[in-house]
Amino acid sequence: MDTLSHGFAGAVLSRPLAGRSGGTRAALLLGFVTAMLPDVDAAWAGDRIGYLRYHRGWTHSFVLMPLVSLGLALVARAVWRQAPLLQLWLFCAVGQASHILFDWITSYGTMFLIPLSRQRYSLDWVFILDPFFTGIPAAALVAAAIWRARARAITAAGAVLLAAYIGVCALLHARALSIWIALDRPPVGRRVAAVPQFLSPFRWLGLSEHEGELHAAFFDIGPFARGVSDPKPPERVLDALKSLPDFYPPPERIVVRRFRSAPDSALKETARALPSVATYLQFARFPLETVTVGPDGSAEYSIQDLRFLPFFAGPWGRDETGRISRQPFVYRVSFDAAGRILEQGFVPSRR
Repeated sequence: MDTLSHGFAGAVLSRPLAGRSGGTRAALLLGFVTAMLPDVDAAWAGDRIGYLRYHRGWTHSFVLMPLVSLGLALVARAVWRQAPLLQLWLFCAVGQASHILFDWITSYGTMFLIPLSRQRYSLDWVFILDPFFTGIPAAALVAAAIWRARARAITAAGAVLLAAYIGVCALLHARALSIWIALDRPPVGRRVAAVPQFLSPFRWLGLSEHEGELHAAFFDIGPFARGVSDPKPPERVLDALKSLPDFYPPPERIVVRRFRSAPDSALKETARALPSVATYLQFARFPLETVTVGPDGSAEYSIQDLRFLPFFAGPWGRDETGRISRQPFVYRVSFDAAGRILEQGFVPSRR
């Protein structure tokens, strides 16, 4: 979830805990700040590979959260000297715990058991940028500022409404996943997922592993799903928002795309041995690896996680022609004819 939405949610969840005896400002400010604080790990992530390695790691740990909250409460005690330390700790803990929980419900993956485990967990319920998730706590905070006498009840209602929305998304995810499994019929034991999409809890990306290939399909389980047989890539950001429903047909018109994975080879193993590629593989849930050999013997190895299949997820940018395109989440390694590495890195724009 985006950082600002975390702050809104943390403030709404913390405010009702202040009660009527005081601590309202501390609840709001600590809930807001501490709910955004875990994303500070982006400051030391460095490049994009470092971001994959470190983001949603140590600062997103349920294991460390109680201790970190105590440290934050001790700092807050310098501002709110009369407030009980336990109350300040509770505000900080709720803010941080809400951040970890609300990252868990997305599809990115959160290492919330660090240092016990570096495994990433994701529920795939809510897209990482969700206007409904952001709007519910934001509206509750605005209403609480206007009707201050009822602020506690308003923020409590906002927290309940936010939980209800997440619950609806969870139910829709279960339905989307069951539809995708019934349509694609992935082999037993293979990885399968329904990944949430931008701007609607009804839109999903179905992904599954098959022998030697990955399957993917965009679809909409909502009552107003339309989709078109030949959607046109947008040329402007505004066009992208308008045409987004064109790419999500109802389940009965799903078009499954099949991506062949490159067979094992010495070049593939050389690329996999690179620290950057190893990090990408640890992060990816549906990694598609391809190897292309040129007529002169040179070769390219590329890897992309199909959770970020272009072009339905951000970030947006302009390609060499000036057209709007998604910056692909593709990592590429180039080799010369002798198998030596020429260059490696993320593909900056669509070719």
